[in-house]
Amino acid sequence: MSVREPLRIRKALLAGVVALALTGTGVAIAWSATDSPSPSPSPSETAPGKQDRKQDKAQRPQHLHSESVVKKADGTFETILSQQGTVDAVSPTSVTVKSEDGFTQSYAVNADTKIIKFPAPAADGSAATGDDGKRRKPSAVTMAEIATGDAVRVSGGKNGTEVTARQIVKGAGTGPGLGLGKGHGKGLAKGHGKRFPK
Repeated sequence: MSVREPLRIRKALLAGVVALALTGTGVAIAWSATDSPSPSPSPSETAPGKQDRKQDKAQRPQHLHSESVVKKADGTFETILSQQGTVDAVSPTSVTVKSEDGFTQSYAVNADTKIIKFPAPAADGSAATGDDGKRRKPSAVTMAEIATGDAVRVSGGKNGTEVTARQIVKGAGTGPGLGLGKGHGKGLAKGHGKRFPK
């Protein structure tokens, strides 16, 4: 046997162990070797109801504010800010937002800033619906509809010390998990879905 044979055997054994672990076969073998199998969960434990999903959503961490650097297609870098909070001050050309932890940021507003308003939810907390029974969609609005105390989610680009808002989202769409590409929600978050009106 050559010196390389034991090395090949070790590699083959290691690959086999990894394959067993990845497929779950190793777990099944280990489970079958135990004396007392664990009880099977009841159907109610394996299929959580709406109440469980609501509780999970309520316990999900809530994004308040962040700053990140992105590399654009042309190779340049840009600093992006995003924040959720309430409007502390507002004018036709700026908005100041304060997050729950006390962080405050002012954003310049210009003609390119998209301002979106989500319809208020129904009294029971369900999605707002129109007279036709269909779910009401977010709509484009102006700065005149943003007021002190409004719940908003803002994203913008930072240049030096100034931050210019690219998007301001007001209303029901500012809750946990929605908006501004944070990886949760539908349409707003995953980089696909419906575009909001300009």
